[in-house]
Amino acid sequence: MQYINHWPDDMAKLTLPEAVSQDLHQQLLQPFDSAGEAKKFWNEISSTIIILDPTDNITQLKESDIWNQIEFALTYPEYTLPLSMDYQLSVAIANDSGSGIYLVIPPELSHLITENL
Repeated sequence: MQYINHWPDDMAKLTLPEAVSQDLHQQLLQPFDSAGEAKKFWNEISSTIIILDPTDNITQLKESDIWNQIEFALTYPEYTLPLSMDYQLSVAIANDSGSGIYLVIPPELSHLITENL
């Protein structure tokens, strides 16, 4: 699992295949007019990207401090959409200021997580 609570300046450092990383980057930029505007928003309003790894153990995730955020993103998504390579993105708005949780789920875990809520 990768947990990021700042604007990801270098998308290449994400633990994702390049095509999925590019799709995620497009989704992060979508509500903004520019990358600079998006980064400014992320600096002012904390948002989180949680990238699950195909080898993550659901039982261990449930025991982690992060599980509440994962569960919130799965239970109260603003929207969910497919990314490249059968990855899935669930986005939840966490509070009135617009802070978000971006949960990236690999195809190997998508069914396991929904079964374990």
